[in-house]
Amino acid sequence: METAQAATKIIATPQVAAPFISSGQMVQGLLTRHLQPGAAALQLAAQALVQSLAQGKAPWAQHRPLWVATMLAWERLAAVAVGPLLERRSARAIDFWPTRPAQIQRLLESGSVTSVQQLETVGATARGLPALEWLLWKTDGNSHTQLYASVLAQQVLAESQVLQAGYQNLASTEREEEDAWALYGDWFGQAVGGLDQLRIKKMVPDTRGKDSTPWVRGVSGQTAAAWLAQAQGLQAFLVGSPAAQAATQAATPGWPVAGSLNSLLQGRGHLRHSLTLQARTATMLRTVQMARPGNAASVRAAQVALAQLSAQANALAGDVLAITMGFTDADGD
Repeated sequence: METAQAATKIIATPQVAAPFISSGQMVQGLLTRHLQPGAAALQLAAQALVQSLAQGKAPWAQHRPLWVATMLAWERLAAVAVGPLLERRSARAIDFWPTRPAQIQRLLESGSVTSVQQLETVGATARGLPALEWLLWKTDGNSHTQLYASVLAQQVLAESQVLQAGYQNLASTEREEEDAWALYGDWFGQAVGGLDQLRIKKMVPDTRGKDSTPWVRGVSGQTAAAWLAQAQGLQAFLVGSPAAQAATQAATPGWPVAGSLNSLLQGRGHLRHSLTLQARTATMLRTVQMARPGNAASVRAAQVALAQLSAQANALAGDVLAITMGFTDADGD
């Protein structure tokens, strides 16, 4: 029986479909194809929002699309919280949710915060993108509101600049293969954690924000868009973003995006797992794109797809890639 099982395993072992990719290449690929571009996109979006809010007499509603663009860029980057984003606990600075409108209102009435430095004295529940969202959709944009919103946007921009510099520093760092593999293992755990966070934290209502909204990004009506953006950030880690896939196919048709989990599987000869990963990632994206807060069945379908993808990743870590799993949800909540 043991001989037959061994023979079956040998026959079933797939052949290598792409060049072997080292641990260092995995880390570098993720940095250059996802994390650095993602941080740059966040910085550009935040810069546009800051510039718009600096126009004191601009219509209040004109800032909203720029907030949405900044939020979506953040969701894509933060979907897999690694490197400086995790070390600095950037989620606490940029995206502590639910926000506390009553606290924001007290700050507006006092007019006590007029600079980014003074934000250090303000609790996380009245800062970042959620606080900006409430200001842009729930207030009329008077002078105090305008000033506080501008300060909040400047703080998001400052954090995005630090993140971009941090990822650039990581990309220029030389590391041994053993160290690179340990680092990738940490990032892998964060990616699995991101799948679970979207499923059990973002895609469920939260009643803590009694004076706000139970759904993340619900004040702006961008809940579904935020879910999809986070799913796209996870896609970039797992199989590569659509842009990275297109660039890879143009340069080397048939090869996976370097640095994606898919490139690791194909480069190590795990073709069956690669095909399953691609199929489940596509299903996850499709179901998340269709999910709506008011449609329980659509949300459940997305949660099932996320759970299946998470289960595969956990199995790959233990049975195929020998990765020690670990996850830190460092959002300060």
